[in-house]
Amino acid sequence: MPMRISWVITMIAIMCLSDLLLRPLVAADPRLLELEPNRWIMIHQAKSGEGPIRRQAHGGSCFDSKRGRLVLFGSDSHGRDWSNSPYFFLPAERKWIRAYDDDPRGNYDVTRDGLPVAGKNGDHPWAMHTFGSVVYDSARDEMIVPIFDDHLVPGRFTDSFKELWPRIKRRPTWVYGMAKGEWTTLPGNGVSCFPYCAIYDTERKCVVAVRPDGIHELQGEARQWKQVVRKGHFGWHTNAAYDARNKAVVVFGSNENRNDIAAYIPATGKYELMLTPGQRPPKGQHCPMEYHPGVEKTVVVIDRVSGDTKQAETWLYDLSKDAWNHLKTATLPFACGMNYNLEYDPGHRVLLLVTGGYRDPTRVWAMRLDVPK
Repeated sequence: MPMRISWVITMIAIMCLSDLLLRPLVAADPRLLELEPNRWIMIHQAKSGEGPIRRQAHGGSCFDSKRGRLVLFGSDSHGRDWSNSPYFFLPAERKWIRAYDDDPRGNYDVTRDGLPVAGKNGDHPWAMHTFGSVVYDSARDEMIVPIFDDHLVPGRFTDSFKELWPRIKRRPTWVYGMAKGEWTTLPGNGVSCFPYCAIYDTERKCVVAVRPDGIHELQGEARQWKQVVRKGHFGWHTNAAYDARNKAVVVFGSNENRNDIAAYIPATGKYELMLTPGQRPPKGQHCPMEYHPGVEKTVVVIDRVSGDTKQAETWLYDLSKDAWNHLKTATLPFACGMNYNLEYDPGHRVLLLVTGGYRDPTRVWAMRLDVPK
């Protein structure tokens, strides 16, 4: 065999092997691969025997791409809810599982060095609001949670922590190792994204926190937070997505009810409001938001409420064109409310959205977008 032909065959084999290694090591569900495109399809409704599983409006989410599972973590807390276990939805099996039973209030404590912990072994975090700040670090196979829940301060919503609160000295970034299912904390105090958002920059393999005071990044070894931009654009209830095509962090929503997009470009260090001269979606806050690599756009689900009519519209934002597109076939017949639970499943190439709460059952919806060929 001529050397040139042999070299070509070898390179093709290496490329095929690399593609296999990059895919999630889970079996696919053919039903998800064949969904009618551009529509939200309910694929699961939680049953009482599964936990129970109840989506928390103040909780965030991420996607464990190595195992092909959606992760919810976070609690409505306020001294009434003690959900402090990660919940895992397995799309291929269409079922929920949890890491451990939620720790009762009686198992909450503060360590000698001032770290608030829960569980009989003191190795879990307290129940906490997490908003848009639950991040999967694919390089380290960890879930990163840069949050400290100030809602639990005595006298605000509850006095449950009246004795423990004064003993707290550390407000760290919590880390959940996916392989072992164990919680740890990074040294010292972290950057709290309460009630803001954070994402994972897949290009630079670092966590990016978006706050009103600017942009912070979790960098280096040992990992430390560093503020890299000292000007912000939004208040509370933001959400963000990492645009892999443009290597940018895309931010939307605010408690001020706005429909502006802000973009942070790490390569230039700029964090700016976009002009967006064309059509825009409804104004909103705490919206489900995720980047879709197939269409190379950021997907945002935004409530439109008019009188008694409540709907959730699906909009696609193209950062390179600074333009929105309303996906009219993907409107849900209800409002999502506070919801940070939209993720992309790369194995099935579908978006997964979790809805529901105290009054409505927890449901998982899937949507396959038409991808240009």
